[in-house]
Amino acid sequence: MKRVAVLLYPGCIFFEIAAAVELLAKHCRVQYFTPDGGPHESSNGACIVAVGSYADLAGVIVDAVLVPGGNPDSIMELKLANECLRVAYAQGAVLAGICAGALVIAASGLLAGRRATHTYTAEFAPSQVVNFVAPLFHGLIYERANAVIDGRLITAQPWAVFEFAALIGEALGLMNDEERAKYLAYYQPNTSPLMNMLGS
Repeated sequence: MKRVAVLLYPGCIFFEIAAAVELLAKHCRVQYFTPDGGPHESSNGACIVAVGSYADLAGVIVDAVLVPGGNPDSIMELKLANECLRVAYAQGAVLAGICAGALVIAASGLLAGRRATHTYTAEFAPSQVVNFVAPLFHGLIYERANAVIDGRLITAQPWAVFEFAALIGEALGLMNDEERAKYLAYYQPNTSPLMNMLGS
């Protein structure tokens, strides 16, 4: 069974990875990691028990690491996630970051020279924020898209939760093109069976 790690941190938004976790949990062993290995109070009020710290994650082999968005300031200043992300990627893991999760991955240096998307542009963020984080995205090839996959690196906008989930599932070999299309058609409003029945 494939093993999937989820990096949780104070200020992260669980909703952004919820669809991916639901999809992957059917086929994988999904485990949560926090900066210090302690329990995490989720943005939805749930208390999530972590199996270990970021340092612990650097010592195990996983098939994928998911990084939610939110406010990652608590882990960015001390670069707490950099080592475990670099180790996981070097060992062949898929790295998937949504919204600010892309910033966390970029801070590790793994997005340099790679295609990716994020919300830290003039279209979505204040200029002072864009300028502040710009060095972390140095060398990144930005694509204005809902979600982007480049090799084993997946990034997505915060509203693209189902596309994010489907890309991860496909990257891990858990669904083929047809299954991915059916999954997206079911969950995306403009193509859902109900909307089609209603003629929308």
